[in-house]
Amino acid sequence: MKTKLLLFLASSFSVWALSAQVLTPGQIDDFEDGTTMNWIDGGSPVPPVNIASGGPLGASDNYLSDTATGGGGPGSKMVMFNDQQWAGNYSGLGIISIRFDVRALTNDLDVRIAFDGNGGRICTINAVTITAGGPWQHIEIPISASDFTTVAGGSSVTQTLADVTDMRILSNSVPSWQGESIIATLEIDNIEAATTLGVEDFTSNNSFRIIPNPSSQFLNITTPVNANNHSSLTVYDISGKLVIDQRIDALNVSIPISNWDSGVYFIKVSNAASSQVKKFIKI
Repeated sequence: MKTKLLLFLASSFSVWALSAQVLTPGQIDDFEDGTTMNWIDGGSPVPPVNIASGGPLGASDNYLSDTATGGGGPGSKMVMFNDQQWAGNYSGLGIISIRFDVRALTNDLDVRIAFDGNGGRICTINAVTITAGGPWQHIEIPISASDFTTVAGGSSVTQTLADVTDMRILSNSVPSWQGESIIATLEIDNIEAATTLGVEDFTSNNSFRIIPNPSSQFLNITTPVNANNHSSLTVYDISGKLVIDQRIDALNVSIPISNWDSGVYFIKVSNAASSQVKKFIKI
C-alpha cells in the first residue's frame, strides 16, 4: 500500500511539473475570455481590469487596463506581472520578441519587459515610449540576450531566459525590476510570444537579408545601402549563447559556419538608426 501511494504521489508530482511549464511559442493573451488572464500588479487597490469593448479592433474587443496612482505604496507604480502561462524556457522555445497592442492615458510611458529566473532579474535595455492620449499602437520588443541587462539578484541573462519564473510589463525611464511611480493608465491587448519578427521587419527597405536561409557552409548577410557600412553584427544560438560579436564594414558579409552546430540562431544587425533580429537555420 505504501509503495502504491508513493508511486501515485510521484506520478502526480510529475504531471504537475509538466503542467506548470505552459509557455508555448506564439501564445497570445487577447483577454476575450473576460478575465485578466493571470495578470496582476501586486495587491494594488486598482488591480488590472478586463474592459469588454474598445480594444484595437473596436467594439466588442476586450483588452486589459492597469492604472498606477503615483506617490507611494501599493498601486503607485506602473507594473504588472504574470507568473503563470508566461513562465518557461524562452530561449529553448525560440521566442525572440514580445508583441502587443498598447496605448497610454494621462502620462507618457516608457514600456519595457522584465523577467525573473534562475539567473536573476533582468530588464530590456531599450524602452518603447508610448505617448499619452494617442491611438492604439502595435509594438514589438526584442528579447534576445543582448537586449537585456541584469537589474537585481543575479548576473546571467541567458540563465534567466532559459528559466523564466515571472514576466513583467512595466514603465520606467531606466532598466528596472520596479515600475516608475506615476499617475497613468496602461491599456494593453494581444500580448504575444513571437518566434518571428513582424511582416514589416521583413519587407522594409531598411531590412538586412540572409541568403540562403537555411545554409550549411556560410552565413551571407546583405545590409541596406543606407546603413552606411557602420553596423554591428551579433549572433546567438538557441540557448542565448553569444557566437559572434563584430563590426560590419561592408554591404555584403560572408561568414564560414561549417563548424557551427546544426540548429536555430538569431542574427542581430544594429546601427545608429535601427536594430533588427532575424532567425537563421544552420543545416
